[in-house]
Amino acid sequence: MYQYKYCPQCSSKLINGLVEGQMRDYCQGCGFVHYLNPIPATGAIAIKDGQLVLIERNVEPGKGKWSIPSGFIDAGETPEEACLRELKEETGLTGTIREMLGVYSQQARIYGPVLVIIFLVDNLTGVMSAADDARDVKLVRFEQVESLHFPCFNEAFQLAREILKEE
Repeated sequence: MYQYKYCPQCSSKLINGLVEGQMRDYCQGCGFVHYLNPIPATGAIAIKDGQLVLIERNVEPGKGKWSIPSGFIDAGETPEEACLRELKEETGLTGTIREMLGVYSQQARIYGPVLVIIFLVDNLTGVMSAADDARDVKLVRFEQVESLHFPCFNEAFQLAREILKEE
């Protein structure tokens, strides 16, 4: 997470003080406040042949752990576009967003606060192949999923299970 030392508007040294009820860095000269906003990210609870698509993470945080396809939303992308892009980059699969499962606040050791928007994705097509941030990719039956790397992924997975069970 980038931490300003100098004001990006007027180049004065930032000071730390109480702003809007929280300790924040700000500029006494021009009034700039450095808000530490969460980074937007997205994830896909992707279903193929009645099974969950999982990737083995090839980068930190969680390198070597099994997780859902996910990543940061690029400037100019919608959360839906980013979800489908990450799915394609990490698994080789394309699909259709069925519904948004939720918006979660997640604290990442490396990046700080992350706002994660998770979608249920189905109608998957393509050749499954790990790439980009994924070391491996596999299909897993729902009952075999014990725990995904990030807590919010587990919450979204449980919600997806309930939605799919009702069908």
